[in-house]
Amino acid sequence: MMLAGGAALAQAEKPAPRLDQLKKTRLTVDTGKQQQIWAAVMKTVGPYDQKEKCWTLEVRGRRFCMQPAKFAMRGANDRNDYYFAISGRDYQANALRTGVVMFMNFSSSGEDKGFVFKELDGLYEFGLRQAPLEDKSFRFIEVAIDTYAWEITDRFVGATSEMEMTTLIHMGGVFTPKQKRMADFITYKGNEKSCAGDQSNPCSASRIDYTFKIGTGGLHALELSLKKKTGGKKIFALDDMSPAQRSEPFTIRFDSKEGRYALPSEDMVEWLGRRLPAKLAAQP
Repeated sequence: MMLAGGAALAQAEKPAPRLDQLKKTRLTVDTGKQQQIWAAVMKTVGPYDQKEKCWTLEVRGRRFCMQPAKFAMRGANDRNDYYFAISGRDYQANALRTGVVMFMNFSSSGEDKGFVFKELDGLYEFGLRQAPLEDKSFRFIEVAIDTYAWEITDRFVGATSEMEMTTLIHMGGVFTPKQKRMADFITYKGNEKSCAGDQSNPCSASRIDYTFKIGTGGLHALELSLKKKTGGKKIFALDDMSPAQRSEPFTIRFDSKEGRYALPSEDMVEWLGRRLPAKLAAQP
């Protein structure tokens, strides 16, 4: 896949259809057993395909091969909310250039160990054709007090470079924004697969670290900072201690009117790169 900033987002030849909400659904599960939880939830997606080893989701004449990705639980006392990320692909190889992701939300009561369906959200297009997102691509995060979102990291690999994009999708809680998809921004660029590590083609890696800055009311602000390294292949190692350039932290507030974070650019690596100091930092 060729990379060209925001154009690197994989576009569908035939967009994934919208999903209808399930009818009132109640599941009997032992919430202390993860395997039983997943088995019950995936049965609501569709029948199991023994050959493809996935659950078949049928929607508007299309068929998707879906698998469990990750789930999270939030709550207190005897009542909890369970959030599920389920990823997959279109059975028809040429239907989409991407994988797909759907999200489900059930609530439980400790009295009868049952699940009650609350919400279904999807299908979102992520990943590459025939290669749905891996479980590690999902992280469940708190974006405001008792308000949650899925963080999805999508990776694109081209002939000469690699890129990662982060998406935040609201899942539920006290605060409800106008849009589910609250942010999309590039968080990594590198050339590990093609760099020679010499002056003609030095290795480079630029990564954004971000945290949520707790404020008053609404969603927390995002605080982003960029770290950039240039040199040999060792800069890609987790334990590399070579000097790096660092940008000053930059705060992005949530725009309640638009229902999204007010990002100045989708390519935040390039945008923050213009704020880097001229000299390398003393520490990595």
